[in-house]
Amino acid sequence: MERRKFLGLGAGAAALFALPAGLMAENYRKTLPALWKVKNDEKHADDEKGVNEAIKTLFGSDKTEEGKVQLKAPAIAENGAVVPVSFKAEGAKRIALFQSADPEAAVAVFDIPEKAIPDYSVRIKMQQTGHVVVVAEIDGKLYKADKVVKVTVGGCGG
Repeated sequence: MERRKFLGLGAGAAALFALPAGLMAENYRKTLPALWKVKNDEKHADDEKGVNEAIKTLFGSDKTEEGKVQLKAPAIAENGAVVPVSFKAEGAKRIALFQSADPEAAVAVFDIPEKAIPDYSVRIKMQQTGHVVVVAEIDGKLYKADKVVKVTVGGCGG
């Protein structure tokens, strides 16, 4: 029995080290800490100034076009602790999710492997009503989708 455990662990470890380096995720909190320091104006969650600054920090520009990004989010979220958000952007190299309702503007950044079909569903936390923004880099241009989500019960304590 011990031999089987040893062989199983050895095979698992070998498989782990055989993964291509391209499948490893980049930790943007370490490689781009300035992105996570961009703050929203908590008193004015309808103001996207912090979101635009975060977009510029990540992509180098905040000039975006509408289209090519599909965003689904509820118009009203009964509980801000679990707001379902899904988005698609065919042909994207990088997709970033932002929101204007919490102190940090950036929520997540996804680097898309070549020939992948980006179709993501996540649950985010929003402490108040605000904008959910998805920006995708497609063919060297930035495309944006934006939706206002009204939060009835805050996700950060009330």
